[in-house]
Amino acid sequence: MADFVSNKILLVDDDPHVINRIVDILSKEKTNYDFYQANNGDLAFKIAENKIPDLIITDWDMPFVNGIELIKKLKDNSSVKEIPVIMATAVMQSSKDLKCALEAGAADYIRKPIDEIELIARVQSVIKISEYNKKIIENKNREIAENALMLIRNNKFNIQIIKKFKELHEKLNDPDDETENLFEFIINSINEKVKQDSWQKFELIIKSNNNDFTENLLKKFPNLTNSEIKLCTFLKLGMNTKEIASVLFQSHDSVKVARSRLRKKINLNSEQNLSAYFSSL
Repeated sequence: MADFVSNKILLVDDDPHVINRIVDILSKEKTNYDFYQANNGDLAFKIAENKIPDLIITDWDMPFVNGIELIKKLKDNSSVKEIPVIMATAVMQSSKDLKCALEAGAADYIRKPIDEIELIARVQSVIKISEYNKKIIENKNREIAENALMLIRNNKFNIQIIKKFKELHEKLNDPDDETENLFEFIINSINEKVKQDSWQKFELIIKSNNNDFTENLLKKFPNLTNSEIKLCTFLKLGMNTKEIASVLFQSHDSVKVARSRLRKKINLNSEQNLSAYFSSL
């Protein structure tokens, strides 16, 4: 028998009876759910960052950080902003309140006392939409990776052409200055053109699929140089050192040194994976 998919749901409410009611209802479903609980918005945000749940159901009226403030805090953080949130409330139930919740970033809205049929329907609907959006993101990332590999292959071919051209130059017997200068000009021009075109094509790929990455990166690390931003972009795509070296026309060792310096600059310890870290931004 196939295993049921397990979805992680974070329940946020300062009333434990409400949380127990939601758990009781959803536990009857065929879908497996793993539940996490928080009685305030601050704790909920910490759990969301740590567990990355598939769905958050939060009360509106809570002490310290209320439901609206929690949603806004989630949406301002790149690592958790895609988590869908359902707002649950017994007090704020007018159409104006509903509009306020949706504008803050809530995916849906449930009125208290919790109705069993409504809860199940809304949870299933939001999770399906979330899974669909995840697949879209995965397909986009796959497209970026495929385009990156194609660019790498083209660069390898261009490098071979340049190499052959240099070999031809070396075989010439005592070329005059004009011929020597012509060869040098052609080789340098090809090199520069390939480098420039490679990055321009790569930038188009990134911008068309990950509009927020550079912006989020610079918010967190405003002192990064253009070269470091490029390196972060390649690492986000899961490219290895050899592939990055091919795109940047640098040696393998140069890229290794650049990775090490970047790790120190962003204060990331050696146990944390660079690619996984940048993928979360």
